[in-house]
Amino acid sequence: MERYIAFLRGINVSGQKLIKMDALRMVLANNGFADVKTFIQSGNVIFSTTITDPNHLILEIEDLTEKHFGFRTDVILRRHSEIENVLGVLEAIKFQEVEDRKYYITFAKEEFSVHLEVPLFLKNHDVEIIYRSSKDFISVSTEFKGTYGFPNSFIEKLTGIPATTRNPNTLEKIVKL
Repeated sequence: MERYIAFLRGINVSGQKLIKMDALRMVLANNGFADVKTFIQSGNVIFSTTITDPNHLILEIEDLTEKHFGFRTDVILRRHSEIENVLGVLEAIKFQEVEDRKYYITFAKEEFSVHLEVPLFLKNHDVEIIYRSSKDFISVSTEFKGTYGFPNSFIEKLTGIPATTRNPNTLEKIVKL
């Protein structure tokens, strides 16, 4: 069995697209997913399955979400090992949380093949992309006018692909589940 993490994009944000995590766990468990766990309310689902086609899994979870919760949302899927790998890259970059910087990892729904040189900066320089692979981005956010930049919309505009962003601490906790 392969272990996966599904990130449901944009659920439980500002009262929109509400899904209770215990209901989501139940739906997936009742539809052939094994050892289903969720982490916090932002749509992080960890599960095992014998299905090896990620595109099949994405469509199945998107269909189940629509059927059981009344709306469709993008599902970004990674193997457990892929999350460990990108966390390892971040560690190799000498990840260090300091007061005026926050690190984020953004996962694109599908591969992005256009060549981009890093670092890349958001217009006001509050987000800097410091690493990218074909589907994953690591960025650093700094404070600008009292708030920290958030890379998700920047990366989606850059790639034209739906994405979701998590902080490394959340991902480390998910990996341990």
